[in-house]
Amino acid sequence: MIQRTPLCEVHRALGAKMVPFSGWEMPLSYSGVTDEHRAVRVGVGLFDISHMGRFALSGKGAEAYLDGITPGPVRKMSRGGAQYSMLLNPQGGILDDIYVYKQGSDRFFIIVNAANRAKDFAWMTGRLPASGPTLVDVSGTTALIALQGPKSWEVLVQIIPFGKSEIALRTFVETEMVPVRGVKVLIARTGYTGEKGYELVVPSEAAPAVWNALMAAGASAGIQPIGLGARDTLRLEMGYLLYGHDMTETTLPTAAGLARFIDFEKDFVGKAALSRDARPSQTLVGFSLLANGIPREGCVIYSDQKEIGRVTSGNFSPTLKKGIGMGYVDARYAEEGAEILVSIRGKAAAAVITPRPFYVKKKK
Repeated sequence: MIQRTPLCEVHRALGAKMVPFSGWEMPLSYSGVTDEHRAVRVGVGLFDISHMGRFALSGKGAEAYLDGITPGPVRKMSRGGAQYSMLLNPQGGILDDIYVYKQGSDRFFIIVNAANRAKDFAWMTGRLPASGPTLVDVSGTTALIALQGPKSWEVLVQIIPFGKSEIALRTFVETEMVPVRGVKVLIARTGYTGEKGYELVVPSEAAPAVWNALMAAGASAGIQPIGLGARDTLRLEMGYLLYGHDMTETTLPTAAGLARFIDFEKDFVGKAALSRDARPSQTLVGFSLLANGIPREGCVIYSDQKEIGRVTSGNFSPTLKKGIGMGYVDARYAEEGAEILVSIRGKAAAAVITPRPFYVKKKK
C-alpha cells in the first residue's frame, strides 16, 4: 500500500508531478528538475523528505549502545551535535547510512533511509540490552522538511525566536516556530545538496503550517518547492552516495570512500571485517564525460577494451552542463585523471576519472 506524507495535498495543490518512491507517493518535480536545481544553487528551495525514517532513542545506556552499533565516535559527540554514520553487518557491509543527533546524555534522534526503515528498526531493536534504552519509531508522528540554498538562513531566521548567529554546521537546536505557536521543532544544519541548509523535524499535524510559513517567509528570496528529481542531481554534483545504488549490504565503507567516518579506536559491529589500511579490489570513483551522453546506473565501464566496473549513479549535471557519474572500478584503474569509456546505449563515451565533489562553489 502506497504511503503519503502529511504534505501530500500541499504538493498536489502546487501542481507537483507525483510518483511512487520507496513505497511513498512523492513529488518528482514542480516547475522542472533543471529549474528547481538552479533555485537551490543560487537561492533557496523547500523539500518534503518525510519519507525518511525517524527513530527516538532514550534511556540509561543509550550512548554506549549507539556507540557499539555504529562505527562513528558517538561518545565524542557534544549535546546538540549531528553526526553522519552507518549501520554495518558483521561482515562490514553497509546496512544503511544514517544521521545521529545528540539531544542529551542518553537521548538521541536518528534519521534513516526510507526503504530501510523497517529493516533498520528490527536490526537496532534486536541489539538493545534487556535493561537498556528504548527505541521508538516516530516516523508516523513527525514530518521532515529540508530548507536548502545560499538564502536559506535569511528565510529561516524570520520564523524562529532567535537569529543573532547562524546555526553551526552539523549542529542542531530545538525551539518553537514563531508563526506556528506551541509547535516544537528540531532544526539541524544538515542537508543533501552541498549548499547551506537546514532540516526540520516537526509534528506531522503541524507540517502543512510550517511548510506554508517557510514558503511565505521565502517569497522575497524566490523560494521554490523542490522535488526528488532535483534532489538527486544536487546530491550527485556533490558526490554524495545514495543507498541502494552507490552502497548496499555487500559494500564495505572502505571501498565506498567512507573510512573517514569510522573510529577504529573503538569496538563496533562489523569492525572485525574492516581495516583502515585495506586496499579493496574495487573502489568507488567519480567520472565526467568528455562527450555527449547521460550515464545511467548499470552502464559498463571499460579501460583498454576490458570491463573494469559499472556505473552506480549517473545523470546530466545542470550546473556543469555535462554527464557525470559514480561507479566501482578495479582499484588499479582508479587513478584521478585516467581516461575510461562508459557504455551508453551500446556506444562508448569517453570519460575521465574526476575528484568529488564535481561541483565546487566559488568563493566570493
